[in-house]
Amino acid sequence: MARFLSHLAIACLLVMTLVLPAHAQRIWVVVAEDGGVQAETAAVLQGGLDGLALKVARRQLPLNDGEEPPALIVTVGAAAFDETLGWLAGRPGAWERVPVLATLLPRAVYDARAARHAPGIAGQRALSAAVLDQPLARQMALLKRALPDRPQVGVLAGPQTRLMLPALEKAATARGFRLVVAPVNAPEEIYPALKAVLESADLILALPEPTVYHSATLQNILLTTYRARVPLVAFSPAYVKAGAVLAVYATPPQVARRAIEMVRGWQAGRGLPPPQMSREFEVAVNARVAASLGVALDDAALLAEELRRQEGSP
Repeated sequence: MARFLSHLAIACLLVMTLVLPAHAQRIWVVVAEDGGVQAETAAVLQGGLDGLALKVARRQLPLNDGEEPPALIVTVGAAAFDETLGWLAGRPGAWERVPVLATLLPRAVYDARAARHAPGIAGQRALSAAVLDQPLARQMALLKRALPDRPQVGVLAGPQTRLMLPALEKAATARGFRLVVAPVNAPEEIYPALKAVLESADLILALPEPTVYHSATLQNILLTTYRARVPLVAFSPAYVKAGAVLAVYATPPQVARRAIEMVRGWQAGRGLPPPQMSREFEVAVNARVAASLGVALDDAALLAEELRRQEGSP
């Protein structure tokens, strides 16, 4: 406990409590960082869950031993989810049954963090997530629309994304694509695997695999694919800005709105559903890099509009 209190003093905990009727269900919204997309997501959650008692804790959970547990905890980002489960693992009694809804993290990261804490939660705690991932069918529809003449799709699959390969293979085949897969189990395997895939791939589809794609590797991966004249299709607008040609993604407010739907269902007594993806999405295009690779791409808004039309979305 002393270690937690010391950490708390350093972290400068900021807690905001909304004063609401006594019958309202208390929800904690936990973020690990001040500002940025986490604060943006928390703000949307607050606005969309108006009428519920919210507590927003930045950087660390409240450590008041006398405080009653909330009815639900919503975490924003992977670090907040990890820290929350770790903190709750040592809490007895009613705390053992407080459900946790994670937001703003990839599905593979959610699965890994939940599995890491499984012994501590002993199967008593309901867990779910509003994840950043896009449906595989949507990703393949985008590739079919934007890059139809590049049927060989290269993929680097690490420990956290390997389980999705059968579903990805099915979605790719349905759109006339063929996967070229190389496993990556450790950082030193990234570039040999990438070079092997680039021998036959027409494009590289980046998966949200932290073993492969992170700040220390991204520029080298982009440079390698660019030199090979093979476009990289990513999963975030930041990667497109850095040099990927294309991405379909959900914004933090869109993920937050999906989480709000899940919370409303939980409030109505339906429990937490399995992890959900956002129904809303955006498309990003790097026209400059695409042009330099000889790839003609339509405007991002047009691509997004056509995908929504295919899905029957407004």
